[in-house]
Amino acid sequence: MKKFLFFLTTFFVIAFSAVAVNSNDITMVSYEQSCFDFTGTLALKNNTSEEIRNVSFQIIYLDMSGNPLDYKEFSENISIAPGMTKKIDIPAYERGRNYHYYKTKDIYGHPAFKIKFNLKGYNYISIEKNDDSSYEFTNNDDSSSTKSSWNITDNILSIILGIVAILFIIGVFVGLYVLVAIMAKKRNRNVALWVLLSVIANPIIIIIILYFIGEDDKLIE
Repeated sequence: MKKFLFFLTTFFVIAFSAVAVNSNDITMVSYEQSCFDFTGTLALKNNTSEEIRNVSFQIIYLDMSGNPLDYKEFSENISIAPGMTKKIDIPAYERGRNYHYYKTKDIYGHPAFKIKFNLKGYNYISIEKNDDSSYEFTNNDDSSSTKSSWNITDNILSIILGIVAILFIIGVFVGLYVLVAIMAKKRNRNVALWVLLSVIANPIIIIIILYFIGEDDKLIE
């Protein structure tokens, strides 16, 4: 059930994210990464008049001639006030080879790189996967009330599906016994006896037997 809710929510997230995003709503102010850093520090500015949360973006890594080297996509659950700047840390590019951002000073002669920031979206519904293979859904905040509402909804839907499944199984069994009674009656055989046999044995087996033995010719005469 939780996986169904996860994929359903993912579908709506993709549908809403298809709306065009103004690339000027959030811009990169600065980036810092030395040759020994494990993370790079990215500063993003909110150029809108409203608070922005949950930002997704793409970083394209370039050589000093502007040729693309690599790219990575990030989704950060952050909050940026209107007109303000927020710094976030992302994994350092080519840490093992001691790359550094070209605007960060380096006296050792390590290779440098540039980056290009592309805004993908913001204010989306974040989907978090826990270690116990369950999913939590948050919309712009991490409040316990939002998580609780999803848990309650999940429990109610599970109960409803369980009841429907039980009713369906009961309906199938009742339908088989009714079919046994109808077939026995059409073949001029003892209805009560054949229904009792279907209860003792199996209604499907009794249906097959009634189908092949046909009508009771003696009773017809």
